[in-house]
Amino acid sequence: MPGTTSPQLSFHDLGPLEVLRGGTPVALGGARLHAALSLLLVHAGRPVPADALGDAMWGERSPGRSSSTLDSHVWRLRRALEPGRPPGAPSAVLVREPGGYRLVADPGSVDSRRFARLAASVAALLPAAELHEAAAAAAQALGLWRGRPWPTVADRPWAAPDVARVEELRDQVREVLAEALIAAGAPQRALLELGSSLAQTPLRERLWALRMLAQHRLGRAEEALRSYRQVRAMLLDELGLEPGAELRGLHRRILAADPTLAGPPAPRVATG
Repeated sequence: MPGTTSPQLSFHDLGPLEVLRGGTPVALGGARLHAALSLLLVHAGRPVPADALGDAMWGERSPGRSSSTLDSHVWRLRRALEPGRPPGAPSAVLVREPGGYRLVADPGSVDSRRFARLAASVAALLPAAELHEAAAAAAQALGLWRGRPWPTVADRPWAAPDVARVEELRDQVREVLAEALIAAGAPQRALLELGSSLAQTPLRERLWALRMLAQHRLGRAEEALRSYRQVRAMLLDELGLEPGAELRGLHRRILAADPTLAGPPAPRVATG
């Protein structure tokens, strides 16, 4: 019936856009249908005006299109998403709304929506000291990440704010994962996670602070101090700025061998 969607459809939109039906890739056609579906996924569950869909598909050339051309592309997209829909039957996935269309998709079937929900749970678990649960939820969220959201349209004005929002969520989840691992007594695992995160966002000071803390808790205070010198030089060179208060304060505490920086012992590894 209209307003429901097949549980077999899944939308992988964190990275190159993929749609699967029962585990089998769906052929979406060319760049215009990818752009239209990307816009519908950005606003999944909410109406998208027909003009906005046209702009997504044709950009500056959109004034020359006709409504029948837009309808033809929508028909092709519906056919790709619902190949078994009987002729004339209403679509359960791409629903016509006054002045536009709405993609009906369970939030659990859209990676960007699943990611946002997991990120929210991670943010709630860490302050509650649910360290292992927070680390597990963060790892699950990051497991959905295959690359930049909606990459073929990510720099378009209508997509860029949502791309930035989801990328910021990813950065926050990475920080929570590292923080949870450190607090749970697994600084070595945290360093492994921080290495890839810093490679992609090297100017994010919170990541450097966590790296320094993990190094210090592994008994590598000199290495932590070298990390501070490294990030300070980079910030001065790239931004003309000194490190922020968190990094400066942590640097002072490491220099002073502050005993409150010590964390829990590393968990024992079962043998035999």
